[in-house]
Amino acid sequence: MSFTYKGKPILPTKAVLSELSEIDVNLYEVAEILEKGFEIRKRKKGVIERGLQRGNKIINVVVVDLGDYYKLIHAGEFSLSKNFKKLMRDRNGI
Repeated sequence: MSFTYKGKPILPTKAVLSELSEIDVNLYEVAEILEKGFEIRKRKKGVIERGLQRGNKIINVVVVDLGDYYKLIHAGEFSLSKNFKKLMRDRNGI
């Protein structure tokens, strides 16, 4: 089984595996969030944070580009607020 983004494998840390199980997300969904999700905030070079709306929650994942692969360092969820909805609508055209 290969979980890839932009042709590179996605390798999770042990801590992220428990975070994924807490929010009921699997590695297939992580790849989908990275491909189809929107940018939540700017991070430093080589770090990507993307999110996808699921109901009234945003599922976000953070990966670090380490050359040959992406290391998944965080996965979480948070509730939508009116201010966040407006910010994302303005920034991403959602």
